[in-house]
Amino acid sequence: MKIKILTLVTLATIFSGCQRDWLDYSPIDMYSSKIDFEDSTAPKRLNVAAATISPDKADKAATLTKMQNLIEKIKSEHADIQVIVFGELILEWYYDEESPTDYQREMSETVPGVSTNFIANLASENNVTLVFGITELDATSDKIYNTQVLIRPNGELIKYRKQNLNDIDIENGMTAGTEAVFAEIDGVKVALFVCSDMQSAEVSKQITDEKVDVVLHSLTSTTDMNAEISYVGLQLNTWIVFSNRFGNENVFSYTGFAHIINPAGTICERSTGENEYVYRSLGIFNK
Repeated sequence: MKIKILTLVTLATIFSGCQRDWLDYSPIDMYSSKIDFEDSTAPKRLNVAAATISPDKADKAATLTKMQNLIEKIKSEHADIQVIVFGELILEWYYDEESPTDYQREMSETVPGVSTNFIANLASENNVTLVFGITELDATSDKIYNTQVLIRPNGELIKYRKQNLNDIDIENGMTAGTEAVFAEIDGVKVALFVCSDMQSAEVSKQITDEKVDVVLHSLTSTTDMNAEISYVGLQLNTWIVFSNRFGNENVFSYTGFAHIINPAGTICERSTGENEYVYRSLGIFNK
């Protein structure tokens, strides 16, 4: 019997149906197997962590303090850390059911702004690149965006606006971003990536066409997902640093799972809970 390997385009055709650019991964989760990935001989390495906190609903200062404490803990336990990734919209709740758009507007701020300035100081003090989600207010257009920010130790700031909005993003009043964002960290090519971007064939193609080494993935998910196999890893064929949130936020409950996923789609590191993290030194091969 011949077994055919389905390409990303084929999968998109099968699973997306008549819906907008939206992939359904259930069959991949159900029928995949763990695959080892040997990276000990890789010519480059990137030392990364995916970190999980429980954001306060309205007190950003309290949330920023939680981030600071966890960043300092990771740095003390892994002096060689280069990148720490936090979750999507991690400075506040992801969704306020009573008034979602008003809430997100209330919590929004410009980028750069007060919170990004605070986090830039943490990046400098700990000599680490920090990645996290924020509700961004564009002062020119008055639109708000589900934005992921990368801040280097030297203060350089790069931002990415989530492209593939889900239904809650739309309820939150978010505007979709229009382009992928890539960066280099110590010679390693990374892509910024937010939650349901992973369910977009178009965004996935942007990543794979760019031959990215590592995807820095901030998300919000109440689903604990497969603990061993990641369809995102299989889809993108790259390392993924995958960070969620923890806690109860009205109707939603988050376990705080964080993953580091190898290019074969196997979850190599996993944690759950509040103020937890996973760490790994990623072996990077030339593409």
